[in-house]
Amino acid sequence: MKRPPEFEFLATPRAKLGESPVWSAREDCLWWVDIEGRSVFRTDGADGVTRAWKTPEMAGVVAPTGEDGVVVVGMESGLFRLDTTSGCFTRAAALEAGSMRFNDAAVDSRGRLWAATMEHDYRRPAGVLYQIDPDLSMHAVAGGFFIPNGLAVDEERGRIYVSDSHPDLQTVWAADLDMESGRLGERRVFARFQDLAGRPDGAAIDAEGNYWIAGVEGARLHVFSPSGEHIGAHLVPVAAPTKIAFGGPDLSRLYLTSKADGGEGGRLAVAHPGVMGRAGTSFGGRLG
Repeated sequence: MKRPPEFEFLATPRAKLGESPVWSAREDCLWWVDIEGRSVFRTDGADGVTRAWKTPEMAGVVAPTGEDGVVVVGMESGLFRLDTTSGCFTRAAALEAGSMRFNDAAVDSRGRLWAATMEHDYRRPAGVLYQIDPDLSMHAVAGGFFIPNGLAVDEERGRIYVSDSHPDLQTVWAADLDMESGRLGERRVFARFQDLAGRPDGAAIDAEGNYWIAGVEGARLHVFSPSGEHIGAHLVPVAAPTKIAFGGPDLSRLYLTSKADGGEGGRLAVAHPGVMGRAGTSFGGRLG
């Protein structure tokens, strides 16, 4: 770590529960959501101008696609296609009816979307991790989550990370991932948060393979080496950071979303931490 990240706030709308930041190099912008405020945002990388689209349901996940002006949004009743020109949402894949919603996601280099659901009140471990192929087929590959988070794919090491933010768990797991077939191995404990500030929330991987994860309600970003060693804990200017994403033309920026807390929480923030991220991939599905 060359230096601790020093965040500055951008002139964006203040989210009630900011989440799911993801950088689109093709569009030179950051996509993110406000779950409780039912909004999808697009923040331009050059001038920071932000556009917003109101969502018909709580939106926990957003991912760019290969189509101009189209993103996929994970909400309560399934995955939706958002045409940003018309503002129209069209459901592309359905979840079973119930009290669930999407909460976190990552895309691998083959264009597969790995997206996890949770129950609204997280009283039961009803959350499921889905592998969503470009043909929009959804495969449940892991279950038993209260508040699934921390999704990130390490292509170089052939693994995927997932966490559970529930106070009784506070654990990050890793599982081997066959990049060709998409087959997922058994998950194993990668890190526990019981002795760290905050609970494990959203995550990203830097160019060296280190795993960065927000410590929600702990005002920290934690960094782990690929072997699981805790190598950094950085103070952030919000009490409840939710997720980070590397972005910018050279992936040297670190964007941070957070939950509104009466202070600066809920505003999009950015830092230059002195390390670079890894290039992301768009969801490979054709959404109609």
